[in-house]
Amino acid sequence: MAGPEEKTRYPESPKLDAKELNKRAPKTRRDHYKGIEAPPTPPLEESQLMKWVRTGGKAKEDASRYVMMPPREVPYRKLPLAVKFVSSNTRHLKEIGAFRTMMPEIFGDAGYKAVDDAYASFADAEFRTAQSRGMLKDAPNCSMKDIAAFICTVYDIQNFPLVIAEADYDKEIVRIQLYKGLPKYCPYDVRQGDYRLCSATAGYERELVKMCNPRYRAYLSRTKGIGDDCCELTIDRDPDYKGK
Repeated sequence: MAGPEEKTRYPESPKLDAKELNKRAPKTRRDHYKGIEAPPTPPLEESQLMKWVRTGGKAKEDASRYVMMPPREVPYRKLPLAVKFVSSNTRHLKEIGAFRTMMPEIFGDAGYKAVDDAYASFADAEFRTAQSRGMLKDAPNCSMKDIAAFICTVYDIQNFPLVIAEADYDKEIVRIQLYKGLPKYCPYDVRQGDYRLCSATAGYERELVKMCNPRYRAYLSRTKGIGDDCCELTIDRDPDYKGK
């Protein structure tokens, strides 16, 4: 797996003790499926409907008994799908951004390599899954158009706002921009002035493009972490490719 972090080496792995790691684990668990007697059968009740009929409409129904979820005991909010999508994407950005940003701040070179390795590792499984579903079937001779379309679909699934800044197949270049315009900071909250971290997060695209067609390369040509107005992935002809 050739990449900008390939010459970086991880430090020696720490000696971890399983007993120490689990000393705060709960010692007991509540089990609802073993050792609990069946509850007594409740007495036969009169249905709410028949109470209403029998009393001439005077008996008031408990409307909450017709609500499947959320239960009245824990009345959490049920949000529409669009709101859930935006909210979950925000949580996704924060969780991933926090961990990947702190890695090099704590571990230095090894942290950058860890981020690069993690993202690069995603490519193989997604590539094989895509092929099993009839996509990227021309690999290792996929067209640039097919590669760009696949990556854009992946981005769209994650709710990334896309701008196709350039798609010139005669010149063999496609530029895909994310987060164009405001806010000026990276939504993953990558610390300003750290292109090396931004580059490491593109390990997925770098490896995927090589699997699709080794004639091409993918890299981040702009990032908000270094003051640009977007994060831009460029796919173009690899100047170091030695094949035909």
